[in-house]
Amino acid sequence: MKAIQSVAQLVLLSCAVLFSPWTLAADQAGLDAEIEELKTEVVELNRELFDLEEQLLYPATTSFAVFVSMDDVDDFDLNSVKLNLDQQDVTSHLYSKEQVAALKRGGIQKIYMGNLKPGVHKLTAEILGKDRDGRGVKKIVVADFGKARSSKYLEVKISHNPKQSKPDFAIVEWK
Repeated sequence: MKAIQSVAQLVLLSCAVLFSPWTLAADQAGLDAEIEELKTEVVELNRELFDLEEQLLYPATTSFAVFVSMDDVDDFDLNSVKLNLDQQDVTSHLYSKEQVAALKRGGIQKIYMGNLKPGVHKLTAEILGKDRDGRGVKKIVVADFGKARSSKYLEVKISHNPKQSKPDFAIVEWK
């Protein structure tokens, strides 16, 4: 009987030590560190998955993207850009004041990404905005370009023309 009481006391003492606040705090700290490590691994795996998905959906042989950029142009406020590729509308974007400000600070927006087979193609960009007097401005720029079996990147560029009081609009190819 004494042996059973001694064993019971030993078990109770062990439980008290195992479940003491110090032990629970140490276990919690270990769990917190493990959770943070798992979060980091999930973020890394998510990035790798995104990269693999991009490569699968847009292989280098057919990858095509269009970007929009805008210099610090004082005499034009961008409202929207609409893209037409080979006689088909592919995308359009309405710009907020914050987005226009970001473009004017040197930002570049990827407005379109897709697959395009090799050959000769035509990109049309319809740019809507307002001049410094608040009048509507509509500018259409066209680019005929060739696409080989490699990635192709074009940029709809809105830049300041120091000789005129209106901006220049162009589609340029990234080399």
